[in-house]
Amino acid sequence: MSHRPTTNLPDFRGLAAFDAVLAEGSVAAAASSLGWSHPTVDHHLRRLEQQAGAKLLERGPRGSTPTAAGRVFAVRVRQLLEAGRRAFTELDAWLDDERRLVRFGIFPTLGALVVPGILRRAELAHLSLELTLDECERLARQLEQGQLDAAVLFQAPGLPTHLSPEVTTELLFAEHLVLAVHRSHPLAAAKPSEPIREFTELRQDRWAFGASGGDTLDEATRELCRRAGFEASTGMHSDDYPAILGMIAAGQLVAVVPVSVATWHDDAVAFLPIDTATLTREVVLATREEPPAALRDAIAGALSELSTR
Repeated sequence: MSHRPTTNLPDFRGLAAFDAVLAEGSVAAAASSLGWSHPTVDHHLRRLEQQAGAKLLERGPRGSTPTAAGRVFAVRVRQLLEAGRRAFTELDAWLDDERRLVRFGIFPTLGALVVPGILRRAELAHLSLELTLDECERLARQLEQGQLDAAVLFQAPGLPTHLSPEVTTELLFAEHLVLAVHRSHPLAAAKPSEPIREFTELRQDRWAFGASGGDTLDEATRELCRRAGFEASTGMHSDDYPAILGMIAAGQLVAVVPVSVATWHDDAVAFLPIDTATLTREVVLATREEPPAALRDAIAGALSELSTR
């Protein structure tokens, strides 16, 4: 086991050179990307390997690839570089108007409803938000890579989003879900007096699922179909709810959607409640470190405002 003194801190230029080689595939391409000379990149890579006490790159005529040690090291390198950039970005934000910068992400269907309220409250609390609207899988990846400080994600109960131990989550609320079908669908025509508890009558339908894959709500929906004795037949992959509802209005698909989406409906679409014991969507706040109280307050206030509409 190698031991290096704690004062032997990594050279950030070496980290940048190593990260650029991994991204570009060769030392020459990394030098071009960084705007450095080839010898300069070589120098910093050699120094980094000396500090690491291990060979980090295998060089060949077709480029450079990480060694086993390099792959282990690479996981933290990008986080360190991102943290360094973040330090200056946060300082610049504070020097501009003494506001704390928080890089915040939220998934689009909820973001469209609550982001204006969050931004308004953050402004009053002297908090500057750098906002990202994206699907949960990509937000989680950005959070783990240190590109976001906090993100609002959703998951199905019992199917939590897979995150590293560095990321903590707290439940914000459980969102009700509905089954969206065409008005002529037998389930809609029956007008059930109770929320749907099983999907037995949906075995002949084609389903809309998310485009990105790994969506816990999709996984939970597929599992409910299996419990009813069939595999869900996929008719469409999309994260665009208006497009999904358009296909449902045309009688082509069915889908499980959050109740908030029902406000966008076409008259040809029926929204049937799903029993909360059968399926709900948990909305969580995921963070890399303790978020500012002002951010929590802004989110809570915007959600409270939404619930009173």
